[in-house]
Amino acid sequence: MEKTVIALMTVIVMTKVLGFSRDISLSYFYGADGLTDAYLISQTIPSVLFSFVGMGIAASFIPIYTKINEHQGMKEATRFTANLTNIVMLLSTVLVVAMQLFPVQIVKVFASGFEGETLQIAVDFTRISAFSIYFTALVYIFNSYLDVNKRFLATVLSGLPLNLLIIFFIYLSYEVNFYLLSIGSVLAVLVQFLFLLPSIRKSGYRHSAVVKPAEKNVRKMLLLAIPVIIGVSADQINVLVDKTLASRITEGGISALTYSHRIEFFIQAIFVTAIVTVMFPKISKLAVNKNLAQLKDIVGKIITTIALLVIPATFGLMIFSRQVTELLFGRGAFGQDAVALTSGALFFYSIGMLGFGLREVLAKVFYSLEDSRTPMISAFFAMFLNVGLNIFLSRIMGINGLALATSLATLASTGLLYVSLVRKVGSMNTRKIVLDISKSIAAAAVMALAAKSVFDFISHGHSDTIALACGVGTGIVVYGIMLWLLQLSDVAYYKARLQALAKR
Repeated sequence: MEKTVIALMTVIVMTKVLGFSRDISLSYFYGADGLTDAYLISQTIPSVLFSFVGMGIAASFIPIYTKINEHQGMKEATRFTANLTNIVMLLSTVLVVAMQLFPVQIVKVFASGFEGETLQIAVDFTRISAFSIYFTALVYIFNSYLDVNKRFLATVLSGLPLNLLIIFFIYLSYEVNFYLLSIGSVLAVLVQFLFLLPSIRKSGYRHSAVVKPAEKNVRKMLLLAIPVIIGVSADQINVLVDKTLASRITEGGISALTYSHRIEFFIQAIFVTAIVTVMFPKISKLAVNKNLAQLKDIVGKIITTIALLVIPATFGLMIFSRQVTELLFGRGAFGQDAVALTSGALFFYSIGMLGFGLREVLAKVFYSLEDSRTPMISAFFAMFLNVGLNIFLSRIMGINGLALATSLATLASTGLLYVSLVRKVGSMNTRKIVLDISKSIAAAAVMALAAKSVFDFISHGHSDTIALACGVGTGIVVYGIMLWLLQLSDVAYYKARLQALAKR
């Protein structure tokens, strides 16, 4: 299991580095202005509109598929997948048609501050990007299908051709016509799905033309997915409020929030996505078999592991937010004003990084238990808190206030989810988890002090890039030493896992 997680982490790093190369290319050629705001909004709109359905699929498909496969066999599980695919394709058509008929109204909902040329470009981009919904839908469904059939590598690798094509079209659009930005993004998602096809075929899947929206298993999935969809609507309202306020605060504000959030998401993807991808099917199987004792043990270890990985990354991004932003984006059309705007947002997004990671884990546990209502309630709690903090903090701190509001709301909703899980499944040995997280915070604080001291010392005679590398390297060593000195409660478990991997 650990070997699979590390293999996935390695591939995710490759994919996310390419994803960063994509963002770096966009910032290099286009900077952070009205055009990039228009492009990023046009990419956000189909993502947000379909995410209601997509997240419902991602949350409910694996538990329902697992139950069908366990009790009715592979043939019925495959038939269920085909039926769901056909239904979602019909729904996608409705969304695409709506985006062709009402693009101005839809763009205005997402970025009310857009006017003139920026608004027109955003409308044109949105009409083009609408067609990506079809392929995004297929990727959502078959990523879940391949994960539950333990073909994890294909789903993670599919990001490679996606990012390579987008990078190519960013360059081509700069040389030829900027509308190729949007066209290239649609083609990239199509290629991402085509990349999955060989693995889908090898898994034994064969598509059929069945369309039965009222079928029993589809109804069960819908009942599980509806609270997820409602919860996602709350998350998307947060995105909508963030970007609407950003479009009013300053030109390039949407781009700054997007770039800084991408950096934060990169860390989360490395340390959280691989673990959740591998463990979600396993947790779902334990839930189906009512093995709550083992489920709680695994979830406790996942929480501690993610905290040990994410907390030092949080401290690192906070102390080096400007240096990281300059290293990744500070070139070409991305000037010092854009660096300052983005690095400020990154600092405040970093505060909530542990919340982002643990919220994903805890939500998946509830979905495995066929309880999507609790994550929905947590999402609405986060939404109301985030909107209130957004309005208040943005007046005081501008773009930084939007990032801080998101972080605080996420941490609060994650705490609510954890308390709800303990009430549902019983004791999770909270004292041990809190103690380990506290030790990680203490170790990370010492790490941050050492890393910043080394950076400041070396930067006087060398470039910031060399100083940053030395500071980060020092931080990793110091953090490891501090964890060893503080003695985590599960230190024997982690030592055994590392020894097993070394032997392999």
